[in-house]
Amino acid sequence: MKEVHCRLLDLPILHPRLLWETIILAGASVLEGVDRRAPYTFLILAEDIPGFGSEELILTIDPSGYNEESIVRLRRTFELARQVELAAIAVAALALALSGGHEIIDVALRGSAADYLVGDPPSRLEIAGRSRRTDLESAWQQKWNRLSLPSDQPGFVFVVEFETLTGRLGFA
Repeated sequence: MKEVHCRLLDLPILHPRLLWETIILAGASVLEGVDRRAPYTFLILAEDIPGFGSEELILTIDPSGYNEESIVRLRRTFELARQVELAAIAVAALALALSGGHEIIDVALRGSAADYLVGDPPSRLEIAGRSRRTDLESAWQQKWNRLSLPSDQPGFVFVVEFETLTGRLGFA
């Protein structure tokens, strides 16, 4: 088991090729709605991650450093489902960087069965965020099956749910 303390504000340093402001705010917004106090501890089950292997990753995430008025505006702009999707990107990015030093480098091409590209040479990345734990396993199966479609590129799958702060990161 590896335990890492991190901040949402670390994302632009860990993944400098992407724009993070809205994703960080969405992460902070969703975490504020969790029935716990900051910092927020996620249990991520990692499977076959290059540079990390298969073990538990404990991410203790500090969401501080944002303006409360920005959170209010974000909530007026995006419905909760979209906020959860964006927050999942934030947690996935932290898990990738802090498990095996992996960097998200670009969005994936449409039709590629992926959301983003990670590393060089690029691997595909599929991300799913859920607000309830009951949806976690079905999200994992859906994303894993989609990534398993024939391709010459390896890939990561990350799913997270914000009820019990649990996630799963796999590589194939």
